[in-house]
Amino acid sequence: MLRVEQIATLILQEISFHVPKGSCVAIVGPSGSGKTTLLNAIAGGALDRGAIYLDGQRIDGLPAWQRPCRYLNQRLYLFPYLTVRGNLALAQYAAALPRDKKQQMALLDEMGIAHLAQRYPRQISGGEQQRVALARAMISRPRLLLLDEPFSSLDRETRSRLWEVVRMLRRQAVTIVMVTHDPEEAEALADKQLMLYNGRLVAEVK
Repeated sequence: MLRVEQIATLILQEISFHVPKGSCVAIVGPSGSGKTTLLNAIAGGALDRGAIYLDGQRIDGLPAWQRPCRYLNQRLYLFPYLTVRGNLALAQYAAALPRDKKQQMALLDEMGIAHLAQRYPRQISGGEQQRVALARAMISRPRLLLLDEPFSSLDRETRSRLWEVVRMLRRQAVTIVMVTHDPEEAEALADKQLMLYNGRLVAEVK
């Protein structure tokens, strides 16, 4: 379970909520309301006060690279001169994990892109790049996945396919916090929606 207790920053004002393990919560609200700031705080940003717990472990005092979560937004940061599988191998190396080809291929297969393993990012579509980015984020098996509108620039059909990937991750007990401006996406994926306005949590809708 993710538990956020009265966190505050320059923008956020005493925000508290919890997300059961394997659930998905959507953060919604107008531009400038603090949605991305909230994800950044969970991912590794500094807090003025408050606490963040994941499965009972307090994580707000940990540096970002030690937190058991991964953050994905519209900027995928795939390495253009590495193959799809090479991007996953580098992520394993960065996480001090063995570079396990079987694990890389198994995860690509889960994402439906094993056939792209030897291609380069420039050789695949935007939706396929998103799947690669998701696979790279999940290669270290994080307990928490933070999504900041990563699918917003994609067409409806591609978004729907990626929604299925998110549902698959939930079935694997990954907890998900996502920012979205798309009411349909929030309704399709989230167990509840948290409305932010001017840095405050003003509503919670299940």
